[in-house]
Amino acid sequence: MKKLFIIMAMLFIISSVDARMLKRALIEIGPKASLYIKNEDVQFGIGVEVVVNPLRSVGFRFNLTEIRFDPTTFHFNREGSLDAFIYLPMKGLQLYVHSGVGLKTHETGAGTQTRYSIQGGLGLNYPLNPRTCLFVEPGIIISGNGETDVSFRVSAGGRFGIIK
Repeated sequence: MKKLFIIMAMLFIISSVDARMLKRALIEIGPKASLYIKNEDVQFGIGVEVVVNPLRSVGFRFNLTEIRFDPTTFHFNREGSLDAFIYLPMKGLQLYVHSGVGLKTHETGAGTQTRYSIQGGLGLNYPLNPRTCLFVEPGIIISGNGETDVSFRVSAGGRFGIIK
């Protein structure tokens, strides 16, 4: 009888805990600001991204546009990337791991140069309401085509659900 009571109490405690993941919109769009740090070089960028969440724990991001400022010039759509999100189940906050690939092409005096990148990091969504959330996302970018560069990126912004 004691064992049955303990098992029933454990089932009651487990069933009363609300560990459901928060629902996300199928398609989210939002502005973001990013800070890129590579050696002593610091750049600032503002842009717009689209996130598609086909499954409850998986999402994909595509950067639509970004204007990146370095101390003397600015670059429009200098680098495009496609990232995958894996959302971790938590109550209240939405923690996720992101990883992706990027492609960067730019004109040099000798011709066009193409660089590939691999990126990854963590992210945190803070939901304001069912369709709006704020996010912060530190990450690392490893890029190169022959020689390798490593840069650190911190992004922050908002995401607005457009299709539920």
